[in-house]
Amino acid sequence: MSDIKVVLYGASGYTGEHVMWKLAERGVPFIAAGRNKARLEARLKAQPELVGARYEVVEIAHDEVALTELLRGKTVVHNLVGPYMQLGEPVVKAALAAGCHYLDATGEQDWKVFIRDTYGAAFAAKGLVLAPATSSMWTSGLLAAESVLEKPGIDSVDILYTLHGIPSAASTLSFMRMCCQTQLRLVDNKLTPWPASAHFQVSVPGIHQVLTALPWSGGGESLYFEHDPRVINCSTLVTFRNQGLMTMLVPKMQEFAEKYAHLPAAEQEEATNAWANEIAPQGDMPREDYTQHRVLFTCHGRGTLVARSVAIWGVTGYVMTAVIGATIIDTLLQGRPKEVGFQSPVKVVGVHRMRSELEAEGVFGQTSVLF
Repeated sequence: MSDIKVVLYGASGYTGEHVMWKLAERGVPFIAAGRNKARLEARLKAQPELVGARYEVVEIAHDEVALTELLRGKTVVHNLVGPYMQLGEPVVKAALAAGCHYLDATGEQDWKVFIRDTYGAAFAAKGLVLAPATSSMWTSGLLAAESVLEKPGIDSVDILYTLHGIPSAASTLSFMRMCCQTQLRLVDNKLTPWPASAHFQVSVPGIHQVLTALPWSGGGESLYFEHDPRVINCSTLVTFRNQGLMTMLVPKMQEFAEKYAHLPAAEQEEATNAWANEIAPQGDMPREDYTQHRVLFTCHGRGTLVARSVAIWGVTGYVMTAVIGATIIDTLLQGRPKEVGFQSPVKVVGVHRMRSELEAEGVFGQTSVLF
């Protein structure tokens, strides 16, 4: 049996490419696992950052029994195969059976609710971490919110992601489905649905144009703050500088609400998969450009008589996601998670370390207190 303790499942995708890069930089050996060994080997061979890195390539069926055998004796699996509501559960069940920490890079809020309610207690009972959304979404907004909450008396946070980049094929499948499903925010300590096909005009610091934003599944922050005594209200919106994407999505959300929302889940997933495949990028995508793919995370905080707003200026969501993944994997290999069970990556690693790692890697820059 291999002595390598980290498994990247679905490593041949765009996100996997970035996570492997950041693990190799830290000297962390990993098993690159997936359903097609030839594709995996080609991907790893073509990636210059992996020259001299220690890794193994394993072909594995997308099957709970096979995945459980792969994960026995391992410390952590980072699942990079989505959409997670369609494909994720066998990996979660295998991780739990094998006694292995579970991470993924989802943005899908309904998936997070499902595994929190179904498997969260079992992972906690075994001292294991269950951390979906080990990614820029929804870690970056959470860090902006934590900056706002440093001011005493703040009890409500309003988070906005302003992104500039091209979602990968897998990300496109995920965001198409999650924008059409029920999207939750925290209102007076209760998770409450946004209206179907909700969209808003938002003003972004540093940008003169008014942009269209969406709940984008509702985000992860409302779930993380649901039982946090500091917070009673939390909402998350997402906008892209590519407003064509927003303009295309709004009528799709409306069409879904009218024609598909009443159908069985399988037919709903089939519809959103078909829409996503019409627009998903084909073939290999180039790395994001630090001078082009600039992102911004803002959070407005409010208490009864106090307020605070913070903006964090950053770059490249996919590199950011890889840094977050490598940081939490390093923490788990050291056996030092701050929390177990269903948790955000920030809770597992700690606010200070997560922010410091992102700054040290050059993907988190200036943090501005707007007032």
